Amino acid sequence: MIKSLSTKALSFTNFSFIYGEDKTKQPSISNITFNLNEGETLVLAGPSGSGKSTISYAINGIIPWRQKGFAKGEVKIFGKNIWDYEFSALSKIVGLVKQNPSEQLVTFTVRDEISFGLENLKYPEDEITSKVEQVSKMMGITDILDRPIEQLSGGQKQLTVLCSFLVMNPKILILDEPIAFLDQESESFLLNRLKKLVKTKEIPITLIIIEHRLSRVLDIADKLIILNDMGNISLNGSVKDVLEKNFAQLKKCNVRVPWLIDVFDEFKRKTQLKDDFQHSIDFHFYFDYISKLEQNELKIIYKIIQSREINAEELKKYENLDQVIDLKDTYIKSLKFKKSRNNNDEIPYDNSNILLETKDLCFFYPNSGIRALNGINLQIQKGDFIGLVGPNGSGKTTLLYLLANLYQLTSGAIFYKNQLLNDIDSYEYAQKVGFIFQNPENMIFKSTIKDEILYGPKNFGILSRIKDEYLEKLIGMIGKENPLKNPYQLSWGQKRRLNLSSIFIYDPDIILLDEPFIGQDQKTIEALVETLYIENKRGKTIIISSHDYHLLLKYTKRIIELNKEGSVLYYDTKSNYFSKHSNLGPILLLNEINRRLNEDFI
Repeated sequence: MIKSLSTKALSFTNFSFIYGEDKTKQPSISNITFNLNEGETLVLAGPSGSGKSTISYAINGIIPWRQKGFAKGEVKIFGKNIWDYEFSALSKIVGLVKQNPSEQLVTFTVRDEISFGLENLKYPEDEITSKVEQVSKMMGITDILDRPIEQLSGGQKQLTVLCSFLVMNPKILILDEPIAFLDQESESFLLNRLKKLVKTKEIPITLIIIEHRLSRVLDIADKLIILNDMGNISLNGSVKDVLEKNFAQLKKCNVRVPWLIDVFDEFKRKTQLKDDFQHSIDFHFYFDYISKLEQNELKIIYKIIQSREINAEELKKYENLDQVIDLKDTYIKSLKFKKSRNNNDEIPYDNSNILLETKDLCFFYPNSGIRALNGINLQIQKGDFIGLVGPNGSGKTTLLYLLANLYQLTSGAIFYKNQLLNDIDSYEYAQKVGFIFQNPENMIFKSTIKDEILYGPKNFGILSRIKDEYLEKLIGMIGKENPLKNPYQLSWGQKRRLNLSSIFIYDPDIILLDEPFIGQDQKTIEALVETLYIENKRGKTIIISSHDYHLLLKYTKRIIELNKEGSVLYYDTKSNYFSKHSNLGPILLLNEINRRLNEDFI
């Protein structure tokens, strides 16, 4: 990797920051000290609310010029204190692609959005055209340059915002969860482009990636910094040193560690491998490594992968549901179940059990002629747990909107319990469906956390049914926050948890979630999945749209896959789907281990 190690691009020295006007509040970040040289790539990780975004704001000038608060310590950009920059000058040096792309979209088309910054800087028109074409081609979005912003998927919006910064040639580029909204193909494409970008001689860009899923970005990075819940640095070092010398500590930091390293770390402990075994971020290293294992060792690693990545070992404690369930960290609700069902049991189809059905469902974006969905025929059963997958722009979000009765379909029909959805009172149906939007701010309506959670029960006239203990547990699910705090002051991950609390409280029959894992740390994902698992055991029908195939592989029962044309490409049980689409890491390893063991893969 080409680096200019003599030039210090960024330095923090004992930097702390408190939001607002109360000096007695807990700082968002405390005593942050680190350096980053020009041309280096840093991965910044930590739990939700640990201060990652605050650090990015201190780099690009939002702190101190746009955000009120108290700061101490020092931040320097290329040797110059941030206080000595003009905000407009710093914005040309540092680009920040936020976690929520919609916050940064200001025009009406993709082309206009990418051109916007250059136009403000009064670049010649022909140069703007050339730069836009060059960057959009590099990032693979030339086919949507003239598409309206409102018709873009979340991933397409993310790529558009990224291009709008790349076209400005920033010296430092901060990407806040850049792959969160991307499908597998777009994710791989973007990461490969970023690798190319940081290696090029022409653009000595310094890159900072804020990301929960470490496995996808560590091969780009030179350095890794992990924050803790208190906004302090827990780990700071080269990627190699952290993985090889501090992996046990990394696992305690509430981040999503690379699953491969986690699996083989347990294997190392169980088989007492020699200390010279070193972790790697290269999948092929482990694929080759298993070819050297004995039969008994292969069986051990096979069992570890199954329990960690396929069968959700941590949920087995809920297999016997004839007892009261205490969800501890999430919420408490006393429930008894007459019978239990194993997490991986797949519901056999029963026509009498169909809850939702679509027939020849089609949807066109109004006044555009662009078709989002084409001939969707689905039968969704009561109590099913479904993963909805497909490339960006395939219509996943649109399908969820239609099932929630938030869009008016163009043609076809939707049935709820064999009754045409159009014939059901919309107010009545709204109580049956809980919808978690892709952007958590789209479903925040009140000015306090408590009022937001109670918004649904008030609208539905069931406020008197809500018990104080249950409300307190749902508020606690968000974190240690004042119930009177404004929801917009929460982190992205906390806003997502607030969304969940606001639908769990009115107890809907159907739960639809659009990318619920974005912005969530490991513990929050575990609590969320635990909650959904219990809700599913109680008979709730759950559909999760997500690009996170690893989590869908582990927790769902069926998979619906849409193609780019907006039609159903595949709809089957999870086991059948992943056995036929075996390019996912855990499946590839299990198949190879099984081949060597000469056993049938299950």
